[in-house]
Amino acid sequence: MKLYVKNFSSFRDDLQKVDLKKELKQKYKFDTRRQDKFIHLGVYGAQLLKDKTKIRVDDELYVTSGVGNINIVQKTNTYMYEENQPLKIFDFINLLGNTTSYYIAKSLGVKGKNIFQISDNFTYIRTLISIYSSLKNSGKNAIICAIDLVSNPEEIIKRVLGIDEKTEVVSAVNYQKLSLNPSGAIAVIEFETKIYTLNEIKEIIKQSDDKIVISPRCMELKHNEYEKFFETMASCEINTAIKNQEDMQYVDCFENRYKIIKLKNIK
Repeated sequence: MKLYVKNFSSFRDDLQKVDLKKELKQKYKFDTRRQDKFIHLGVYGAQLLKDKTKIRVDDELYVTSGVGNINIVQKTNTYMYEENQPLKIFDFINLLGNTTSYYIAKSLGVKGKNIFQISDNFTYIRTLISIYSSLKNSGKNAIICAIDLVSNPEEIIKRVLGIDEKTEVVSAVNYQKLSLNPSGAIAVIEFETKIYTLNEIKEIIKQSDDKIVISPRCMELKHNEYEKFFETMASCEINTAIKNQEDMQYVDCFENRYKIIKLKNIK
């Protein structure tokens, strides 16, 4: 399966120091009231994409995340089970995944299919598969948002993700504008539904001339020396490879099962 990348945007809070709420209000004139950091992160990345490429009103929108808006989940738990307080109405609204999708769609001006989906494994790749299937039927273009927000305290998201407490986690949002039409594309993403074994992945790596990027989840492989982690790193690595004009293969792993995403730049 192939999806052509028309453009992309990226933001990581460890690389760019931005007051998201202030930037959204002052630069983009976006009403930030009754929204939380997770929504602000998603909307900010959307505006960065909108600055770079044309967005059509019928573009489909897909939002995915490692664990979703974990801060609001933690806040809800504190209200209801520790303080015995009723949940505030806007906290309840923001607890719903589709609320984030709604605000992102509103900021982009899109009114097409709008889906918030999270899988407990390979969430970015699974969303790419969903997009491919949908575009095959609709013939439209799609926007994918991969978003991860660090929880407060950080230990919560580390426990949920099953990573070492010494690992530094960061908040990030990465977008790609995708199409089945190669016209005007800057890169192409190749992926499949197949699950690979460790030996199969080792053989692919051995035979490839592309840059190989290995997720820190792949404990049986010598992976890149990541000092920081977020669940949807594959989306960020794709954007980085496009920016650097590098063809790349990204290897991801979950419970000894492996998947691979290929990125080819279009000269």
